[in-house]
Amino acid sequence: MKIKIFKRIKLLFFLLIALALAIISSSFSTKKNLEKKCDLVTEKLTTISELATVKYNYSNVISIKDSLKYKDFVIPFTEKSFVVKYNGYITAGIDLSQAKTYIENNELSILLPSSKILNHTVSEDEIYVFDEKSSAFNKLHINDMLNEIVSEKSAMEDKLVKEGFLDKVNNDTIKFLQDFFKELDYDEIKITIDK
Repeated sequence: MKIKIFKRIKLLFFLLIALALAIISSSFSTKKNLEKKCDLVTEKLTTISELATVKYNYSNVISIKDSLKYKDFVIPFTEKSFVVKYNGYITAGIDLSQAKTYIENNELSILLPSSKILNHTVSEDEIYVFDEKSSAFNKLHINDMLNEIVSEKSAMEDKLVKEGFLDKVNNDTIKFLQDFFKELDYDEIKITIDK
């Protein structure tokens, strides 16, 4: 009988200790100590004379798989991969500092440089990483993703240029300027692109 009471007291004692430890440990919560420092290294304000007439919005997905190889043999446990979706936009137009204007007998002639891509932006707040795998022998680094996005930006620009994107921008720029100068009562407006 004494043994049963002793066992129950012992069990009760361990339960009280476990309960006390749980209460004490919950009061000691761990906090993340984030130290952030940001310094502006350089800044410069410059004037531009650009007329952007077209904005091309797009969404892109990059999927990369990479493994270490010895000759043609894939080394096990060295695969890294990721899938990234991002949104971006490209603005295109002309550099007005290179435009030449002539007015003679109430006739306006404008010679414009050919259109070009003025800006290509990837929206940082719209980059999503869906599937990210790294291995101990082939680590995945943030630069891997950034380099792929930069590479895809360049490929996107090349693709658009090959598809005649800048020709459309030239046409849209001419139409925009004709509509703009029409309001100024010129007898004739001639706009040409210097190619």
